Amino acid sequence: MINYDKPEVWEALTTEDVFELVSEFGGNPQYTNFGFTSETIDHNLPGEGSRKLYYYENSTLFTSYTSGSDAFDVFELTMKVFKIQHDQEIDLNDAVRFVAFKFGISGTDEADENSKDLEDWSILSNYDRIENIEVRASYSTKLKAYDPSILDRFVYNVNIGPWLDEGISQEVMNRARIGYYPGDEQITIPHFDEYGRLIGLRGRALCKEDADLFGKYRPIRVGAQLYNHPLGMTLYNFDKSKENIRKARIAILFEGKR
Repeated sequence: MINYDKPEVWEALTTEDVFELVSEFGGNPQYTNFGFTSETIDHNLPGEGSRKLYYYENSTLFTSYTSGSDAFDVFELTMKVFKIQHDQEIDLNDAVRFVAFKFGISGTDEADENSKDLEDWSILSNYDRIENIEVRASYSTKLKAYDPSILDRFVYNVNIGPWLDEGISQEVMNRARIGYYPGDEQITIPHFDEYGRLIGLRGRALCKEDADLFGKYRPIRVGAQLYNHPLGMTLYNFDKSKENIRKARIAILFEGKR
């Protein structure tokens, strides 16, 4: 089991990391000269609170000016959000693990303390002997699904030059239902769970001013509905890849967000 040291994870986080996390939680953060402000997602659902949740970069703590609570860190915020948005109680260790996993912060594997370092990739040759793999998460929850008809509001087959230059073909974008939302000038990126249910919508800002103020990627809001979900609890495109993964008995994970 991987163990994470809270002070080490906390120290490794940047303001931009915390901003991104709050954005994914639906806080709609905005940068300020002291850090950033957000909707009060510590005790309200997204879109229901005021912009009174403040993050102070010098102390790396949040203060919620409408909840009456003491200052708290990003891990306590994560615990609060899981309770409010998913009706799920997670403890501090789960919150630290969730944040560390999301941002690729390393932990310590107790089982590997006395193991021999591998000098090559020969371990991959063992994968064809692995059968009946059971994957168990440290916590589980069924994420809320959204009405997929919302995808019909977007424009498709749009020429996204930078993505085509990166080798992402139009065929691949169509298969993933990558579109364009004229109302917010965003590329639309739907997220599905392993059963093909729509569980979130991410937007890639095309306006530089919006990207600088809110971040390049953030949940999409259409009307009063914010289509957010915790990214660390799903694997993007797994619904379309799982059968091939079962057949090949191997999966390669990578990050390729522009």
